[in-house]
Amino acid sequence: MNKEKTNKKKLVIVSGISLLTVLGGTLAYFQTTSDIDNLFKTGIYQNKIEEKFTSPTNWTPGDRTDKEVKVTNTGNVDMAVRASITESWKNANGEELPLVDQDNNRMALIKFESGWEANEDGYYYYGTKSNLKILGSGNTTTPFITGVKFNEKAKASLKEEVSEDGHTITYSSDGTGYDNATYKLTIKIETIQYNQASSTW
Repeated sequence: MNKEKTNKKKLVIVSGISLLTVLGGTLAYFQTTSDIDNLFKTGIYQNKIEEKFTSPTNWTPGDRTDKEVKVTNTGNVDMAVRASITESWKNANGEELPLVDQDNNRMALIKFESGWEANEDGYYYYGTKSNLKILGSGNTTTPFITGVKFNEKAKASLKEEVSEDGHTITYSSDGTGYDNATYKLTIKIETIQYNQASSTW
């Protein structure tokens, strides 16, 4: 009787070991792992803005000063280009002056070139806003502007002094007009990757 119980215990233990062996066997599998490297080389995005300009020190009404601004794509990514301008006049006393005269003529006449189109958003686009020109690698835009002319009708603001004997009248600048004034023209150039221009600009 005891021998039979012992045999049953051995059978149960052996069965348990067999079951563990079967379960352990189901967890074994073949496996491989591989790494595949994919390299992505980005393009070179760069440009050069060239300006030809000599600041005049004795600019008088009717004078035209050459000023040329253009952009060259020195990278290998196609780009689109746009530009904007900001102007200001300040008299000798440091006060702001109007950009136009009494007849609404501009005090500084900017010569814009073909190939750029003004848009209502205040920018000038290389091409048009709806049909931008591609500035490819190594290519240069046409000049954005080529010169600025001082309005020939600009007037000085003078004060008059008469000598005590009345024989001499002296006129001198009172510092409030366009004589001895400073005109500042700021040109902002923006470029963008060409295939993103229509959705961004």
